[in-house]
Amino acid sequence: MSMPIIPVPAGLETELFCMGSGALKYLPEVLERVFPDKPVFLVADENTWHAAGTAAEKFLLAAGLPVAGKYIFPGTPKLHPDYRYCRMLAEKFPAGCVPVAIGSGVINDLTKCGASLAGMRYCCVPTACSVDGYTAAGAALVVEGTKKTVKCPAPQALCADTDILATAPPEMLASGFADLLTKVPAGADWVIADAVGEEPIRQDVWDLIQGNIRKWVADRNDMLAIFDGLAATGYSMQMYRESRPASGAEHLFSHIWEMEGLTKDGEDVSHGFKVGVGMLASTLLMEFVLEHSFAELLDRMKDGLSVEERTAEIDELLKAGCYGDAPKTTALNKFLSGEKLSRRRKLIGDIWEKLQSGIRERLIPYPELRKILQDAGCPVTPAEIGLDVEQFRHGIKTAQLIRNRYTILDLLYELGLLDEAIAEKVSVMEK
Repeated sequence: MSMPIIPVPAGLETELFCMGSGALKYLPEVLERVFPDKPVFLVADENTWHAAGTAAEKFLLAAGLPVAGKYIFPGTPKLHPDYRYCRMLAEKFPAGCVPVAIGSGVINDLTKCGASLAGMRYCCVPTACSVDGYTAAGAALVVEGTKKTVKCPAPQALCADTDILATAPPEMLASGFADLLTKVPAGADWVIADAVGEEPIRQDVWDLIQGNIRKWVADRNDMLAIFDGLAATGYSMQMYRESRPASGAEHLFSHIWEMEGLTKDGEDVSHGFKVGVGMLASTLLMEFVLEHSFAELLDRMKDGLSVEERTAEIDELLKAGCYGDAPKTTALNKFLSGEKLSRRRKLIGDIWEKLQSGIRERLIPYPELRKILQDAGCPVTPAEIGLDVEQFRHGIKTAQLIRNRYTILDLLYELGLLDEAIAEKVSVMEK
């Protein structure tokens, strides 16, 4: 039986994708094809080593491939995506080896970045259908307190054994499903950014995700379709060289809550569950736009702030001190005041109906989206992921500070309507 190869779009950093039942036995062949004559260095945690690491090592040794070493992180407490671990791994990789990440999102991102720091390419062996970052260029990491996407090459090869993916805890598939579903409101966020002239839609990248997303999420139990969608999302980020195709405001909320150390019952909340709750909030904010004409909102818009007033507002939002130094600079750099703000508000008013049409075309209505998540076993309220009302609302406002990426948060903030929209729409999630 030949190796089960999944086609990869041409021109990407990922050259080979092996996926199927029992695919792990083809790992030696994958490595020989893509990384000929290179010793292997395995990276896992105790849980993923048990799930796939021991078997992977046996297949490699049986095939005569030298294993130059391995590093196994503790299984508990839950591993954090801290940039310091990437530096540590880079120092452990022997010269000329190929790092192989055996695990889910965090192990993959740490190995990806560590390999990049060491000037190497790597192979990914995913153990759960849980995130869209496996095939992405870039790693989601905490760097000096700030959650960032660190630029680094995507895996040169992947070997995904569906039998192993199927043994992952069911909440990991639910988390991956939620992460994939966020591409729906993320697409609406890109529509907004394109309409105001901040970030034009790139059609080939758009078509890859937005042309297929409804098919991928049609069945919450279809692991192959979900993994296909998650992999394609990673490809889109390779193509675009940035994470815009895969994330909107919902991911910014998640980044804030992660920097704040969000836990539920003493356990970290999965990425997919955080962005799932986040996309319900961003969907409600977009529905605020859909439910009002621009004219009826004019009297509700707050006056724009001065730079000094905005600086004070930012300092108040960041006073917890857990977000690093970057958000304040980012927020001030994109802040509009005076004539620039007036021109932006006029532009938004001129295109309001076009904006509404573009958002409506992409969005899944909140009640339907909430039921889809509930049926998949995903949390749908802030309380279910450990957020009280104050932290939830604070996160929505603070998320607007941390990226240059234009989203519904920027649109509503520039109109002086973000507080209004939170009070009128998002408050429904707090009940």
